[in-house]
Amino acid sequence: MKRIRIETPRLILREYEWADLHHHHTLISDPSIMYYIQDVFTHSLAESRENLRQAILAIAEPSRSKVYLVIQTKSGAYVGGIGYTVSEQSPAGKRVEIGYFTDPQFRGKGYVSEALSALMAYAFTQDGVYRIDGTCIQENFRSARVMERCGMRPEGVRRAYEWHVESLKGRCYYGLLMEEWKEDRNGRSKSDTTTEERTTI
Repeated sequence: MKRIRIETPRLILREYEWADLHHHHTLISDPSIMYYIQDVFTHSLAESRENLRQAILAIAEPSRSKVYLVIQTKSGAYVGGIGYTVSEQSPAGKRVEIGYFTDPQFRGKGYVSEALSALMAYAFTQDGVYRIDGTCIQENFRSARVMERCGMRPEGVRRAYEWHVESLKGRCYYGLLMEEWKEDRNGRSKSDTTTEERTTI
């Protein structure tokens, strides 16, 4: 059974545990936090418990189709969740779709960008991923900025694409190839390079 733990200068990304239920439920059952992530939003503790159960069960999969991790600060504060789901497996490797959510009190600190950058490094170097996809409702500028800050390329907008909460809205699409990620990393000057993330399995 592979257990993932990723450390960045300020954060730890770790596997979910049953002890996370209270924090997890508090976040994913909050309609303001999950406004743009309706497919994860839960309406009861039972639904949140099942969501957490699926995240824990994924750890034991021989070939994981889901990587869901808790974002916490090194001082132990519970920031939120981040992860990806395998959309396709082929001879080229895995194509995955990323997702994340955070407690509002930790927004604006760069934590999600730091966590996503670390997760990308893990995906491309240790999990056989060749492409990372991301998407958000068009008006969700905060999520779009995170993906752009982490090097993801905009790949278009589907206008009036889906019914979201109370109206039709567009959806933005982003992508990043392993080759692009490597080029971006190689193009950084040493002064821009932060401490390397440490990953254990």
